Amino acid sequence: RTRMLYSPVAVRGSVLYFVIADLANIDPMYQYSLEFFARLFSLRLSKSQKSEILEERIQILLDDITKSFYENICRGLFEKDKLLYSFLNACGILRKAKKISNDEWNYFLRGSTTDYSSFEFKGGDWLDKKLWHKILGIEETHYNFRDISTSFANENDAKIWKEYIDHNDPVNAPVPAPYDENLTNFQRLMLQKIMREESLISGIVEFISKELGHFYVEVPPFDLEGAFNDTIQTTPVIFILSPGADPIPYLQSLAVKKEMENRLRIKALGQGQGPIAQELIETCRRSGEWVCLQNAHLAASWMSTLERIQETQVEDEIHPEYRLWLTSMPTKDFPVPVLQSG
Repeated sequence: RTRMLYSPVAVRGSVLYFVIADLANIDPMYQYSLEFFARLFSLRLSKSQKSEILEERIQILLDDITKSFYENICRGLFEKDKLLYSFLNACGILRKAKKISNDEWNYFLRGSTTDYSSFEFKGGDWLDKKLWHKILGIEETHYNFRDISTSFANENDAKIWKEYIDHNDPVNAPVPAPYDENLTNFQRLMLQKIMREESLISGIVEFISKELGHFYVEVPPFDLEGAFNDTIQTTPVIFILSPGADPIPYLQSLAVKKEMENRLRIKALGQGQGPIAQELIETCRRSGEWVCLQNAHLAASWMSTLERIQETQVEDEIHPEYRLWLTSMPTKDFPVPVLQSG
């Protein structure tokens, strides 16, 4: 019975996991295993603030795991994808709570599948037919949009809608009653998408802030030490590079802080360097040194060997201070199991 009382935490965990699992559809380098997720989830259960009041404890856990996964996953995302990840988290939570219906979600992503070309056009000369068809489509997604096409055709309401289309700040622009009070935050975003799509990013930021909090639209600062603290000797730390990026100074700075500056071995990968890198890994596993292998994308033929090295490692046989650091541009040749374990 007590376990069932904690089911909201399990539900939240499942939502966060499937959002993370789907990130690979954005970039093949975004790979996270169930083992990685379970380890971090368990860590937050044990480290989060305690409370004797059940409802309070559940809320603490919900807030903690959502925040912790946001911070942790954002470390491994390109800047351009962080807002999308936060948006998918917010929508996933709301969809699971049935606060966003499948009809609403599908319309937001794909628009209406109905052909409205034969429907009578009732908009004014300021409204084009393409937008009119979108209005007819959104009207069918939820009760809160009922009669919205009639509102656009109404002379008084049409003035407000026209001002909305021309407004400098569509996120906060007024809309006619009853839509000003009845629409949810996501429904306001749906409306903004069909009428002011060029400003959709600002609408998404506002939506996330209202549903999850402002924290989730702030990009977490680069925290290499935080990433290091989440690892053990079998966990590789992988820098996914963008053009011109060089994480080595950050790694060297961390090595100084951890008193490992004289035990950091850096090796650039390339043609013929695989066997040397393998020997370096084996040596440093015994001595407890750090190994950084640069430019893994240039050693595509050696990636299967790296995968085998990582998959056959035994934690108890490796010095606890040993760490493997890898840098790579995005590439389909990078072994998925290594990404998922890192």
